[in-house]
Amino acid sequence: MAVKSLQLFESYLPNAQNWAFRILNNLPDTDLNIAAYRYYNELFVTAKMKLLPLPDYVGLHLLEGRDGAKNFIDKIFKRISNRHKNELFFKYIAEWSMQNKIDLMHVHFANMGWQYLKLKQLTGLPYLVSFYGFDYESLPFQFPLWKKRYTELYDVADGFICEGPHGAELLQRQGCKADKIHVVHLGVETEKIPAVSRTKNQGELKLLQLANYSQKKGHIYALKAFIKAVQNCPNMSLTFVGNELENVKSKLEEEIKRHHAEDKVHFIPFVEFSKLYQFFGEYHVFIHPSCYADNRDCEGGAPIVLLDAQCTGMPVISTTHCDIPEEVIHNKTGLLTPEKDVDALAASIATFYQMDNSTYQQFAGAARQHVLTAYDIKPCSEQLQKVYNHYT
Repeated sequence: MAVKSLQLFESYLPNAQNWAFRILNNLPDTDLNIAAYRYYNELFVTAKMKLLPLPDYVGLHLLEGRDGAKNFIDKIFKRISNRHKNELFFKYIAEWSMQNKIDLMHVHFANMGWQYLKLKQLTGLPYLVSFYGFDYESLPFQFPLWKKRYTELYDVADGFICEGPHGAELLQRQGCKADKIHVVHLGVETEKIPAVSRTKNQGELKLLQLANYSQKKGHIYALKAFIKAVQNCPNMSLTFVGNELENVKSKLEEEIKRHHAEDKVHFIPFVEFSKLYQFFGEYHVFIHPSCYADNRDCEGGAPIVLLDAQCTGMPVISTTHCDIPEEVIHNKTGLLTPEKDVDALAASIATFYQMDNSTYQQFAGAARQHVLTAYDIKPCSEQLQKVYNHYT
């Protein structure tokens, strides 16, 4: 009999979190019911998914820091009102869960795991929480209150899901019991990703980074390394694709102007997902030097876009940050360096620039095969299914 799950989100579902849709949609033996404070993206709703109807009073304004209070008095009144509405919302979800015989609750992102934690008390159902990125270290680093909240979460929730061993180690360091932690890779739908034929001649290189502009994505290090390498490797270009999040793009533009590299570095705001793999085919190497941000934000696991790129046959230049060395095999599917090491990154760029097509094709073939073997979405979803079965 299929496991009846209730998947809990803040919002269902931002485009940048499409990896959550992939792994859930491929679960082999689970009924998917979804609840969130906001629904707004029909792209990630299929016939096998049922969205819990939301009461009129539910919205993002009920979440901490989202109330839009104009002054201290207004904040107090809204806090009281929102606490009451949240209690009503949780009671509504709990009653719906009992009526529909839900077997298990799975919350996505640790901050929402704490937000929905009352549901564990109300229902007694198995309660699982997935960590993904900023929730590993940034929240408790920036806001000490979250250290206490994480302690409560680790004590009350039944299980926790991480993308890889790095994330699992972080949770243990924070006090989570090892037997509550499960590693489940976030995979990609390899059958939908074509192998893209590329030819790379010695003495040429087209680099691509596709990521929203935030500090942890390492754009500034990619740019500085490119500017350093291009002095001896003139026949190169670097293209950035993404949306601004943290005032990173303006700093990149300043650096480009300072070094007169406008003809070498290009910006594209957006690429439609349906055209993504064709777009990848225009470039030789994917560069993505992830690193810890000043606020301790990190990848947690590894960016899924590294799998998308490799599965098309595109080698990767990246760093040893978090679980990236699992996704990208150094000297086989790409080249890895310590994070924030501009000289080492520049050397990796120069290596691919000087590489002939024969060696390049070895990297390209190994990159695709690695993803096909280790990160196909179906085995990843089957692993998540095993975790569900363990708790039901």
